[in-house]
Amino acid sequence: MRTFIAVIIAMLVIVVGWLFVYNSIDKHTLIFIESLDNISDTIKEANWNLVAFEFSKIRNNWTKIRKPLSILLDHHEIDNIDLSMAKADQYIYTKNLPLSLGEIEVLRQLFTIVKESESLMLTNIF
Repeated sequence: MRTFIAVIIAMLVIVVGWLFVYNSIDKHTLIFIESLDNISDTIKEANWNLVAFEFSKIRNNWTKIRKPLSILLDHHEIDNIDLSMAKADQYIYTKNLPLSLGEIEVLRQLFTIVKESESLMLTNIF
């Protein structure tokens, strides 16, 4: 009976821990996706000063959250986001509209992939 209770408690700890981690990842990825959507709209307006300012805020937020997420996420995904951030930064700096829009969309998709890969779906379980 003690073993059964210990297993139930362990399972509850795992499930609650996973829910906490998933909620944290979900919240952060949604914030990044919304910010990238706003930047995409600003790029279309060719307001490069505002684009540079908003992207620097995203880059700073990513720098802050990157280390905690590296404990929870696949390093390949984090590396992809880092590379895409560097490209987007240079495209924005050179005011290259098509490449900036493309790389912002790549970043958006990368954050969507991270969000989906941590969700509770049958494809993630098997």
